[in-house]
Amino acid sequence: MRTLNRSGVLAAVALSLAACSGGGATAAPTDTQAPTAVVTATPSETPNPCTPANLATLTAGTLTVGADNPAYPPYYEPTDPKPAGSIWEFGDPTNGKGLESTTAYAIAEALGYADTAVTWVAAPFNSAIQPGPKTFDIYLTQVSYSAERATATDLSDGYFDLNQAVVALGDNPIAKVTTQAGLAAFKLGAPVGTTSYQYIVDNIKPTNEPAVYDTLDAAVQALNVKQIDGIVVDLPTAFYMRDAQLTGGVIVGSLPTAGAVEHFSVLLTKGSPLTACVNVALGSMKRDGTMKAIVDEWISGQGAPELK
Repeated sequence: MRTLNRSGVLAAVALSLAACSGGGATAAPTDTQAPTAVVTATPSETPNPCTPANLATLTAGTLTVGADNPAYPPYYEPTDPKPAGSIWEFGDPTNGKGLESTTAYAIAEALGYADTAVTWVAAPFNSAIQPGPKTFDIYLTQVSYSAERATATDLSDGYFDLNQAVVALGDNPIAKVTTQAGLAAFKLGAPVGTTSYQYIVDNIKPTNEPAVYDTLDAAVQALNVKQIDGIVVDLPTAFYMRDAQLTGGVIVGSLPTAGAVEHFSVLLTKGSPLTACVNVALGSMKRDGTMKAIVDEWISGQGAPELK
């Protein structure tokens, strides 16, 4: 609706009154002459830019979401049996299960998109984080925020804080530990030069000096031959180790936050008109508890308890 000009309306009323008086002075109203009503402008409502009708998506009325393929649990959970013709390996982003699939559909809902208006495309992680046009509107595949990445793409506010975690074999006594303090009695290891190693030194402060490994594979080998009791890594790596690298592996737990915290961001094309709206949606999801419920179901509820 076009906003009316108040002064223009009043001027038009004045001209109308002058014409009615034959060009002379305007007569005062008599008992039989009702006073002329003054017309005022009614300001129009500002359109909400964060609706499907107003969002400049790749396809009008559709939100296209990108994810890496394979798509790993617990971020994307598999559909069993796998649908015929599905391109997705391991996890299936389209089923709304898993931390990032559920988050993507929740963002879409907050923006006014029905599930049927959400479409998924496979996009390799290493290509997605590069500058240039994208094949998606938003992208969710464990993209940790970094200042360097933010120069090439838009990165949203965080939807998941990236804690450290401890991985072990289920038959090791460390698997029964429920507190950070309880870890101090065990032999821990971590890849060299990582925040995981620094977390051991600064926060766990174990009785035994922690072991350092050039690669994660070397740490896994040491765990398997019982040279160490547990490995400290970031939580996404912990899930991968447990599910793909270890036999009988468990996540002892995620560790309390200490110091600067990494987070996962939704990735968009640099300068995307959707970025501000995605942040609005995430803010709403955090305030009403939606985001916490998603994390509780797909992270804490998938065998990654919090160590106190």
